[in-house]
Amino acid sequence: MVRFVELFAELVRVEIELWNDLDAHLVSTVGVTLPQFQALAAIRATGGAVRVQDISEELSITVGATSKVVDRLERDGLAIRSANPNDRRSSLIVLSDRGVNALVAANGAAESHLRAVLGGVLGDEDAAELLGQMTSLRSRSRSAVAR
Repeated sequence: MVRFVELFAELVRVEIELWNDLDAHLVSTVGVTLPQFQALAAIRATGGAVRVQDISEELSITVGATSKVVDRLERDGLAIRSANPNDRRSSLIVLSDRGVNALVAANGAAESHLRAVLGGVLGDEDAAELLGQMTSLRSRSRSAVAR
């Protein structure tokens, strides 16, 4: 019988190792960190001009952590922050041209790196099945927390 505490611990270890490896790869090949890549992708995924809160929700991280990542994106010329005309308390963030280029490069580098790392263990069918299972787990976890 599987002990779910062991399963959880292994999931966490795998995530940490994959995270650290991909982060180092992105920094060395594209010059962006994994958090920057994820934030760039979240800005693009949420439709362009977004609030820090929108990025935070997309990435499932705190607003404070998201704000720090956005500060770095802005500092590095990857994103542009401007006043939100509908809410003086927030700003809108958009990708700069440099940010769009970095996102494209990072996406390609991440996909090829992860395919090399994970593809040795998972074929496309197994990866698709695991993705579905992980999505279901995340959905159930979110609904359990909401209760």
